[in-house]
Amino acid sequence: MNFFLRDADNVEASEAVVVLGSRLSTFGLNCGFCGFSTCAAKMELSEVPCVFNANDLGIATGSAAALAADRRVDNRIMFSAGKAALNLGLLGDCRIASAILLSCSGKNPYFDRKPKQ
Repeated sequence: MNFFLRDADNVEASEAVVVLGSRLSTFGLNCGFCGFSTCAAKMELSEVPCVFNANDLGIATGSAAALAADRRVDNRIMFSAGKAALNLGLLGDCRIASAILLSCSGKNPYFDRKPKQ
């Protein structure tokens, strides 16, 4: 996927990258949002993240990016960099991840992103 190459250029242009991840633990609510009738069935048959894991990861990632922006640090949330961190085994037993790229340069490197050919 070409956008992974474009995003890798953004990772390289960043001063820092913060990666946040979540395991596949469940909350025991048996809500069915994941498509399984019970949390036990989900854990037995699937690597699908609990919807609450994914939701909490999104909230944490958004809050961290907002904090960076409040301090005038250019940032961009990228699932592709989170996926790369998972593929590299950097997060242990986490199964979902997002990355926040951070830059304090004169120009925001995440603004004029060009697609890779």
